[in-house]
Amino acid sequence: MTVQEIQEIGFEKAVFGGYDMKSVDTFLERVAEEFAAMQKENAAMKAKMKVLVDKIEEYRGVEEGMHRTLLTAQSIAQETIDKAKKEAEEIIASAKDETANKVKDTQAEINTEEQKLETARKNTAEFIAHVAKLYQSQARALAELAKGENLAPVQQTEDAKNTNATGKGDAPVEDATRKFDFGELQFGTEYDPKDVK
Repeated sequence: MTVQEIQEIGFEKAVFGGYDMKSVDTFLERVAEEFAAMQKENAAMKAKMKVLVDKIEEYRGVEEGMHRTLLTAQSIAQETIDKAKKEAEEIIASAKDETANKVKDTQAEINTEEQKLETARKNTAEFIAHVAKLYQSQARALAELAKGENLAPVQQTEDAKNTNATGKGDAPVEDATRKFDFGELQFGTEYDPKDVK
């Protein structure tokens, strides 16, 4: 029902005991005014409700967008964490492998050097034993020569006498070393005369 319908409504006149037309018209005008005010208020309320509904829809859209953004951010953060963990594990594993390889290589070098040292010790011991054996053999030969009965005293030349007189005596005879055989002398298998400085 509208205000216009209320204003246009008419009542039949009663013959007896009817209402006063003026009072009825006054009441109807008042009702129409009240109803018009209610209609205006109702329209204002509907407009406000529409604004509120629109705002709620907007907030819902923003909330959904924020929710999606939050989920995306959480997903990216988790992926970043997982990727960082994986890279850290790979770096640690690589470092462990590299360290293990270096330790292995170093141990191999140590073993090689220890073998070289042991070989050098063995060769040195063999060389010393061989030189000692040669020395003993030459000492025996000299002892046997000293025991010989047919040895004649060495005749000193004038040069030898002069040498003894100047304090430089007891010089070995030039060919004295020719009686020693150095052909059997061997140095260690690692020995190279070029390395001697």
